[in-house]
Amino acid sequence: MQKKYLSIIIVLMVSMLVIACAPSGGKPTAVPAPTQAMPEPTSTPALANPAKALAATLGNLSYTGIFPDQAIVLKNGSGTYEGGTVHLFDQLIVQGDLNGDGKADAVALLDDQSSGSGHFVWIAAVLDAAGQPTTVEAVMLGDRIGVKSVKIENGQVVADIVGQGAGDVACCGTWNIRKVFALQDGKLVEQSSKELSKVAVSDLNGTWRLVDLNSHTEPALPDVEVTLQIADGQLSGSAGCNTYNATVTGSPDNPGAFKVGPIASTKKACPDPIMQQETDYLTWLGQVKAWRYGAGQLALLYASRNDVPQYLVFEPIATTH
Repeated sequence: MQKKYLSIIIVLMVSMLVIACAPSGGKPTAVPAPTQAMPEPTSTPALANPAKALAATLGNLSYTGIFPDQAIVLKNGSGTYEGGTVHLFDQLIVQGDLNGDGKADAVALLDDQSSGSGHFVWIAAVLDAAGQPTTVEAVMLGDRIGVKSVKIENGQVVADIVGQGAGDVACCGTWNIRKVFALQDGKLVEQSSKELSKVAVSDLNGTWRLVDLNSHTEPALPDVEVTLQIADGQLSGSAGCNTYNATVTGSPDNPGAFKVGPIASTKKACPDPIMQQETDYLTWLGQVKAWRYGAGQLALLYASRNDVPQYLVFEPIATTH
């Protein structure tokens, strides 16, 4: 699917890098953070793949609830209004039956940065998404949050996010939070919101696949799988040609911190462009200093050039916890 890249601050997951903040009234401490979030791809019509076809459908609908006085009409995943743009995060769309009619409904995320420092993520339900799609009024998932996952279980929407909890200020969520929504009288209504635990690097334990080497502007080579396995302070995986391992440490004071120790790898030679991608990947992985979630993906910040952050972007390929 052809990618359209954005230069404005958007969520991708999310508006802000996950950083630690002191209780309200105190002085926050934070890992180095960019002034912009990772650019996100928006959906474009591509009907050969069912998932892409669904994204194309949802990316060309009208959504209400974000603003009280107007609907937002998306075209190819984006909709403009006076003062901003709303985007569909097409990499995180889930399906299930929300109203018990036996038809496949869908839930997607919409990103809106419409005022000041706020950066809002909305949940949008679409009934009978593959048949006669009907949007349900969107509800806010959060402001300046990181979205780890969204799923439909027993007719309810379950969203795991990094957001603001006890002791946090508005800018800087440091809690793993689970929110549950359900349809009531034709509207999506929040049923519960629970703070599960404080954020830590161990939350990333699992196996991830490289999607992009630079914030959705440098896609990973097709048919060359680059993996990152995180297991309680250890990193390992395939860099595309060679295997590698290293240590990773966080910080109790800065939950968004991610520091990689010296990387060891095997020494097999492979042809370019595989070898060049591997060299770039291992170089940038060794420079990572912070992490965050964005619409179901993991972003590792390794540099910021001209105030534009650069991230290695991964998708999960195994259960993370």
